[in-house]
Formats: sequence, structure tokens, C-alpha cells
Amino acid sequence: MYQAAICEDERDIAQYIEKTLAEEFSKNGMQVAFDVFNQGEQLLGMIHEHYHYDIVFMDIEMPGIDGISICKEIRKVNSETLVIFISNKDELVFSTFEVQPFRFIRKSHYDALLSELVPAIQTELNRRQPKLIQITEPGSKDLFSFDLNQITYIEAQGKNCCIYTPNGPVIIKTKLMDLEEQLQAPDFIKPHRSYLIHSKYIATIHKNEVNLTDGSIIPISRGRLDMIKHEFLQYTNRSL
Repeated sequence: MYQAAICEDERDIAQYIEKTLAEEFSKNGMQVAFDVFNQGEQLLGMIHEHYHYDIVFMDIEMPGIDGISICKEIRKVNSETLVIFISNKDELVFSTFEVQPFRFIRKSHYDALLSELVPAIQTELNRRQPKLIQITEPGSKDLFSFDLNQITYIEAQGKNCCIYTPNGPVIIKTKLMDLEEQLQAPDFIKPHRSYLIHSKYIATIHKNEVNLTDGSIIPISRGRLDMIKHEFLQYTNRSL
């Protein structure tokens, strides 16, 4: 069962969102339990108590703390939570990019988009299920196991490769080319001959570098910018 939170200061709207989401998730065969909060501080309190939510549906403008500030706190403890902003303020959509919401939905379009939203959430949650891969170090024959979804990026360091994950880096004595062949993962992008990065961790793409959600800055080789943008757009389209 998935855990979801709804944060909306207008009680009647919050109740309506809960009712309609519950019905739609049920139609799609998903079991989802809801907690409803009418104040952002209530949800924030649960987050600080390390309560895990798989999905958060949230207004942006609320009395007290706003939705974007809450999302920043969520991101500190769980980068995997799907955040869907439901707001009347179209002009705020650009302000949400830094916290990487899964969707931004205008309240007036909520009913029309609901039947598309829930399957998209289901697809994304399924996509995030662990994808385990085993990598054998050529010389020692040591076996390493990774969840592809938890690999932020890989860096070639001389004759070694350093694999960065939320649990820390792991060094394997192998070539990046050989590792790339073993991964065979379309979600990875190669902006530079010495790097492979997982598309889900890309925050921004600039002319000469890619910024990742963990603060890492990865260089872009000359001539690869258009390719990177294209591959990233392909990744985001697969996530829809």
C-alpha cells in the first residue's frame, strides 16, 4: 500500500481531492492510504518526524508556510516522494522547478486531468521499483550489486570507476566503456567521456555543465549539448 498526503487549507477542496483520488486510484487497482492536512505546518511536522509519504498532493499558497518551502523540506529527507502541486496560480509554475514536482495542475483543470494523472503516477511508481544489477570486477572477480535507480552518476578515474549513490561512492577496477556495456540502461546519459549520469538526478542543463540534484557538477564535452538535451527529453517523455 502506498502512503499519500493531501495538504490544502480549504477543507471542502481537500475533502473533494481525497474522495476523487481515492476513487481513481481504486479504479486503477492501487491501494493508497491518505492523510489530509489543512495547514502546511501539520504536514511539515510529520515530515520532521520522518514519516514517509510516497505521494504528496499540495497547494502552493497557504497561510503560514507555503507549498514550495514544504517541498524543500521533503527533498531533504526523501528525494523520491512524488509531489503534485494543485494550484490556481499558473504564474507559480516556474517557481516550482527547483523542487522538481512530478506535476503542476491548475485547480480548474483538476477534474479533466484526473484520469490521466493517476495512471501517470502509477507508471512512475512502477518505474522506480528497484532494478538490481550485478557487476563483476574483472581482476578480482568480486561481485557488486546496485539498484540502477540509486546510481546518481559514474566517474572514470584512471583505471577505475567510481559509482556514486546516496549511500556513498563505490570504486570498481574497470573501464567506463565496459561498465556502460554492462549497464545497458537507457536512463543514463554520457555528457563527457569520463562520466555517466542518471537522468532522474539532473536538475539543470547549462551550456558547459550539468547540475545534479545532489549538488554535483558534471562537465559537458564540446558538441554533446544538443545530444544530452535530446536524450533527457526522451527520458522525461518516458516518465509521463
